[in-house]
Amino acid sequence: MFRGDPPPRDGPYLLGQRVRFDERSWTSHLPDASLWPRELAGRDEVSRRTLFTVARDAVNEPGAARTLVAAAVWQHAPKSRFAAVLGRLVREPVGQHLAAAVRTARTSPADAFAQLTRKGELALPELTADLFTPVLHFAVYGESGPLVLDRYVVTALNALRGTDWSPDGPWSPEQYGDYLAVAAEWAAAWGSGTTTDVVERTLSAAGRALGSAFG
Repeated sequence: MFRGDPPPRDGPYLLGQRVRFDERSWTSHLPDASLWPRELAGRDEVSRRTLFTVARDAVNEPGAARTLVAAAVWQHAPKSRFAAVLGRLVREPVGQHLAAAVRTARTSPADAFAQLTRKGELALPELTADLFTPVLHFAVYGESGPLVLDRYVVTALNALRGTDWSPDGPWSPEQYGDYLAVAAEWAAAWGSGTTTDVVERTLSAAGRALGSAFG
């Protein structure tokens, strides 16, 4: 997986990763039209590049809520059955919780994860790691910053490391910290200047392929 020259971080392999969606299927479940990111208005696809743009304002409550919406579309489209869950979630103080975690993630991604997961002080019942880790990642990108953690990444991690983490979660802050450390090690070993989100993107692709292979 990590042989050959690593793909550039500013290339289509990473920033161009995209998914198509039906706008109306998502906006019809939002209680407030202002929650729909303007970057997605009138469009039918969302990419990592778009998410970085949306997440520029994630340090404040409205921006964090809009980043969550964009991240949910990116994670769950083209199917839109998750839109109803998102509609319920954004009725909670989710923007306040996410914005606070973004501020924590600037100094400690693992602490931010702990705040949002399970019994953390900022946890919400339907705010799962596959939703909040993209918000943290795109809002606080850095060489040792937060990374997306979802079932596809976990599937690949298990295959490569012989671990038995549940693909459906929940995952502990210790597991998240372990994942970040391993991603940093693999990035350094793959090639000078390789960023950890290139590793995460590769793990995600491998996890999707493994999931398809085993049904």
